[in-house]
Amino acid sequence: MTEYVDAVWLAQRLRATSSKDLGHGLTRLIDGGELAPGSHLPTIRDFARAAGVSPGTVMTAWSRVRDSGRLHTRRRGGTVVVDPARPVAASAGDHVDWQDIEMSLVTPDPALQPDLAAAFGEALSATPDLHNAERAYLSERLRHSVEHTWPFEAAAWNCVGGGSEAVVLATAAAASGGPIGVEEPVSPGYLDILRQLGIEAFGVRADEHGPTVDSVTAALRHGATALILQPSGAYAMIGALSAGRARELAEAVGPGTWVVEDDSAGPLASTEPASLGVHLPDRVLRIRSYCKAFGIDLRTAVLGGSAELIERTVRLRSFGMASNSRILQNALAHLIDDPDVAHAITRAGGRYRLRRRAALDAFTSVGLRASASPDGFVVWVQVPDETSALINLARQGIVAAAGAKSFVNTTDGLLRFSILQLPEDRAHVVDLAEAVHAAVNSADREYFD
Repeated sequence: MTEYVDAVWLAQRLRATSSKDLGHGLTRLIDGGELAPGSHLPTIRDFARAAGVSPGTVMTAWSRVRDSGRLHTRRRGGTVVVDPARPVAASAGDHVDWQDIEMSLVTPDPALQPDLAAAFGEALSATPDLHNAERAYLSERLRHSVEHTWPFEAAAWNCVGGGSEAVVLATAAAASGGPIGVEEPVSPGYLDILRQLGIEAFGVRADEHGPTVDSVTAALRHGATALILQPSGAYAMIGALSAGRARELAEAVGPGTWVVEDDSAGPLASTEPASLGVHLPDRVLRIRSYCKAFGIDLRTAVLGGSAELIERTVRLRSFGMASNSRILQNALAHLIDDPDVAHAITRAGGRYRLRRRAALDAFTSVGLRASASPDGFVVWVQVPDETSALINLARQGIVAAAGAKSFVNTTDGLLRFSILQLPEDRAHVVDLAEAVHAAVNSADREYFD
């Protein structure tokens, strides 16, 4: 008979408030036999209410134990203690409701993000200048946490409310009213922002080593005075910026062009992406976003590099009157410095790699042409007709994104799928690939029923 674990009983047995301690306690109960294989844990909300902690803390704790192979979670089927001698496999009745899986936007999996409670608690108690009216463009503690990992020596620093705001400010600062070269494909919505800002963009093609020298040179010949690059390849089709290509681009760019490097992968990147700042420190502004790794509620991205461009971003942000909360900044510093968080982010990166690989394998196995960069957040699938494929998929409850919205230049048909929230059961991903294959090859071209 299936045993359903009472939330109050479990909370009394664990008596912990941090995700780390909850995870360790749950592991001890399982390994000690107090929670038998097949036992159904209470829902995250029920346990959180009984234990007096946040659902996010419980989600992180359960995720830690699940990663060790002691738990298995099925959508609508709850979380079950696993018998290590008989791993739980997905049942034939397991079903994925694709309307609940975010694939059109690039939204991270909350279960793979760290608990913020300890970080905010420590930041509140360890911010000596709390309520100080002086603006903190970058707190001393956060600067100390990031500067030793920065790929080049930054002349100045700033901190703003997340990666998207950082890219918009840096783009406006670098463009100065002129046209820019943009490495494509770009992140969702970026081209719409450029149009709203009245900034003309030239598309810069990329290969497995990053933006090509010929494409960058062509953009400069057309009058581009700034380049917006994505060194981590988070949205790239096949690669990321290599050290060799960075050196070649620095020579091609010369001293008269601004360069903005948008490292949107941040701590999730498997290695520190290359940078033109190594060669042109006075002309490069580097952005490191932490939203995908640590969560959007941190509202904090760091900018470091050219003193002139940093000063421009300061002036552009509410005419120089805005600065990020010291609490947010120091909470981010806590997360960066915490070895347990670093381990969790490494584990998250590994899980995303598994999902990326599973998606590529599944799409390829059904005869579709698909690609992604090594640290990419998305998989690109070639299609003959974007509009028809998107409509046919929507009829099945599957929402993908049109590739054309990520390119300045005209491209062949592409669909973009975020891999961050994909299920890890390969059978489900194959089901998705088969649905995409059917949508792509459907003879139905009527857009209205």
